[in-house]
Amino acid sequence: MAFSEKLRSMLNQGMDLSKDFFEKAGAKAKELGELGVLKLEIIQLQGQARKVAGQLGVEVYETLVDKGQKSVSSDSPAIKETIQKLDALEKEIDAREAEYLKKGGKGEDLNTPAP
Repeated sequence: MAFSEKLRSMLNQGMDLSKDFFEKAGAKAKELGELGVLKLEIIQLQGQARKVAGQLGVEVYETLVDKGQKSVSSDSPAIKETIQKLDALEKEIDAREAEYLKKGGKGEDLNTPAP
């Protein structure tokens, strides 16, 4: 085999290895991008849940103090809708977290606050 043929063979092998490397790197970047998007969605949903929980506290306060009612239950008109919103958000958070873990995300990353 002539030197030029050996050189061509080495270059072809190098190009094949580079192509394989970039394909794997691209797939990993896509995977990490998907995980990042999922984590961002989870953080946003958690923020919404905190706001709704705060709203629930305000509604309970208004019902007990401003309206003078002696008690509040989950069936109280002012409370029921907010509890349903909170339940829906919790289900959505659980679904997103399950998807995050299924795609290879780490559970401890879900407990780490965003920067």
